[in-house]
Amino acid sequence: MKLSLFLLLACGLFSGCTESAIDHPEFERYFRQYNVGGSFLLYDLRNESHTYYNLERCKKQFIPASTFKIFNSLVALETGVVKDETVVLPWDGVHRATASWNQDQDMAAAIKNSTVWFYQELARRIGEKNMQRYISLVHYGNMNIAGGIDMFWLTGKLRVSQMEQIQFLR
Repeated sequence: MKLSLFLLLACGLFSGCTESAIDHPEFERYFRQYNVGGSFLLYDLRNESHTYYNLERCKKQFIPASTFKIFNSLVALETGVVKDETVVLPWDGVHRATASWNQDQDMAAAIKNSTVWFYQELARRIGEKNMQRYISLVHYGNMNIAGGIDMFWLTGKLRVSQMEQIQFLR
């Protein structure tokens, strides 16, 4: 069965998609305690509601980094680059600082270990044309995959907000 997730296009931020949105300004203390700026966003699918702190930052786009593994996995499955999550990609023999990366990986291990090389290889196999097609189809973030097919979500031009991530996951 094809992944119907790619056919679900996002609706606007808090515009008719949710019953409620609850602001929690008291969450600021957790960020202040560790002297960091940040935001919090939780979507309750059952109740169609958002709980948030710092909504303006929730709407700001940042590089997706490891969160892009979800999208990358779905496109690899959808395009047949891997037939299922049990397909093993052989380790390239390059020793990396994260020991768990230095071995063959299937999708379950790669997502658990956040194995960058695995997802870079998937992206290379997907190819720039297919990747751009799916990014555009679901309106993922700013839809800009400049920066290399195996780096655009790590150091390239792609940006996505927390709100956009939630919409994609929905």
